[in-house]
Amino acid sequence: MDHPALLEWLRLIRTPGLGPVRINRLLRHFGGAQALLEASDHAWEGVPGIQAPFVQKILRLRREVPSLPIRQELDRLQEMGGRLLVLGDEDYPALLREIEDPPPALFVLGDPRHLCQDNNLAIVGARQATPGGCWFAHQLARDLARQGLVTVSGLAEGIDTAAHWGSLAEQGGTVAVLATGLDILYPSRNAQLRQRVIAQGALVTEAPLGTQPAAYLFPIRNRIISGLCRGVVVVEAAQRSGSLVTARLALEQGREVFAVPAAAGDPRYQGSNHLLRQGAILLESAEDILRTFSWDARPPSTLARPQATGMERPVAVGTEAAAVHALLKRGPIQGDELARCCHLTVAALSRILLQLELVGVVQRLPGNQFTLRRS
Repeated sequence: MDHPALLEWLRLIRTPGLGPVRINRLLRHFGGAQALLEASDHAWEGVPGIQAPFVQKILRLRREVPSLPIRQELDRLQEMGGRLLVLGDEDYPALLREIEDPPPALFVLGDPRHLCQDNNLAIVGARQATPGGCWFAHQLARDLARQGLVTVSGLAEGIDTAAHWGSLAEQGGTVAVLATGLDILYPSRNAQLRQRVIAQGALVTEAPLGTQPAAYLFPIRNRIISGLCRGVVVVEAAQRSGSLVTARLALEQGREVFAVPAAAGDPRYQGSNHLLRQGAILLESAEDILRTFSWDARPPSTLARPQATGMERPVAVGTEAAAVHALLKRGPIQGDELARCCHLTVAALSRILLQLELVGVVQRLPGNQFTLRRS
């Protein structure tokens, strides 16, 4: 779709009252995005399921949408190196097109081809995740990347972060679905991860540029995470959590749902165990996923296992992680002493050390000591 048509498409989807469901109905009626944009006012009146008075209101409001902000938004997106994928175009993700309410437009930074694979898997879970849960998500994503699968998640702290880094560690593709505009850094601690995702995978959102995080946007975002994938893996989830929302949406979309079991009574896994009682597939390894979809495993001999060192994975300058990294350059140090020197709480330090362990920068030693990992 050329630049003028993209401007018209943005004007259309910014029209009050035209949500994803109605846009999809219009596309089915007219046979495609270009045909919809070129349709006359009279042709709109024949769309089934949309009453004539409402059609007249939409057509009037569409003409009133100001052009300048839309033009500025599209120009800024292209200056960022981003792309706009339009529902109805050939390059729009086929799996996402199948859901009941696909986004009329997707804003993408990175390689949009990662969105269009037919074997994408989502890995989701708690933000306040346990070290064991993060380790499992990281290792699962690594194993899936070795099999050529793309990991999809939400760039949140905890399980999402571990899954993205796991795929990146094997030079695999990963997709981060945002609830904000592409120009909003959220969460701020994942600035370095965000850049790696753009370089090796893709960021995607349906939110316009400038959209700030808001609670109501995340459940809407979650339908894209599940919609892009053949299945959703829930690693850790409390009884009331966004991960369970994603799992429910996945079931409604006809996707497979996998859940990682845990010891009875652990509140951090109550939601996961609930999914298992409801018929989710018990997941213990990547082989469970391959078996479910009848996908053949790649022979281990064909897989490149990069041995990256801490020096090859730079830590963002000026961050708390950079301060931890600088102290570890002096040699092994005990965890409590490291927290004192960095003026960090034990909880904050544990989160940073876990992330650095997951990306291969830090190695844990006996006696709660830590050191930089050597090649």
